[in-house]
Amino acid sequence: MQLKKAPSLTTLAFSTRTTLPELNSFVRTVARQLYREAVRLDLEITGPIIWQYDGVDGKPETVFQLDILLPIHSAQGEPADTLAFKTVAAFSCASVEHTGPWDELAIVYPSLRSRLMQEGYQQGARSREVYINMDFDNPANNVTEIQVQIL
Repeated sequence: MQLKKAPSLTTLAFSTRTTLPELNSFVRTVARQLYREAVRLDLEITGPIIWQYDGVDGKPETVFQLDILLPIHSAQGEPADTLAFKTVAAFSCASVEHTGPWDELAIVYPSLRSRLMQEGYQQGARSREVYINMDFDNPANNVTEIQVQIL
């Protein structure tokens, strides 16, 4: 676990209210849409796809805010109807890197949150998954940075 400040980002974003069971409907399709739109608008991409969660609590029925973000250098042009430019604020977080399939991410969060509680950190409502490497053919090669907000 590393403590750090996740920087503020200018992004091309897809935003929705959703639940944990509905997340699979956004895998692959939204990232492709963001990349296609960035190319169409001739945007300079500055980082990997990020899924940012606000208000997720691990319960399947809880509705929360999901932003799927593509970091860009600057906003220019008019994005497609389902997308928007969004600046996300910097925040302090605890960060861990996970190598392996995404279905294993669900076991990383509780251990990270437990460690934060044991060490006396107050957790915020925001978390992020930064998809450093995505390997759809061999998920064991996925590299994901998990960031949990600390206050």
